[in-house]
Amino acid sequence: MKTAYIHVETQRCIGCRTCEVSCAVNHQSDARKEFSPRLRVYKTSDISSPAVCHQCESAPCASVCPTGALSKRNGIIAADEALCIGCKSCIMACPFGAVDVVGEAVAPQKIALLKCDMCQHDPQGPACVSVCPTDALSIMTPERLEQLSMQKRHAVF
Repeated sequence: MKTAYIHVETQRCIGCRTCEVSCAVNHQSDARKEFSPRLRVYKTSDISSPAVCHQCESAPCASVCPTGALSKRNGIIAADEALCIGCKSCIMACPFGAVDVVGEAVAPQKIALLKCDMCQHDPQGPACVSVCPTDALSIMTPERLEQLSMQKRHAVF
């Protein structure tokens, strides 16, 4: 079953990093005071775009995790920092560059396993989507994906 994920329209992104800031603020807690967004905006001379988790069905990041720190729960690939050993296999496996492990393997209590959780703790949904000034970010549902796919198939014929 396909799940929703955050879709990026790269041509609309202006690289303002408002999405990064809103993500970090939305996930800030008393336990973690560092600036820790679950997405990163990457810029080149021509374009800018946030790297966002696509909540893959096959989830290569979860498949390679030796401890089960990444697993599918409630339709998303969820991170359990308590299980993370900091091996960074998930970073290598993610085709979208959407996983980050911050900290040191020698100090597991300080490891932060960062990836998009679709702001499931927030009833308003993903903070990055609601604050994007150019509407470059949107929620891609399976229904919307199917609709876009149908439109493109009909446009070709």
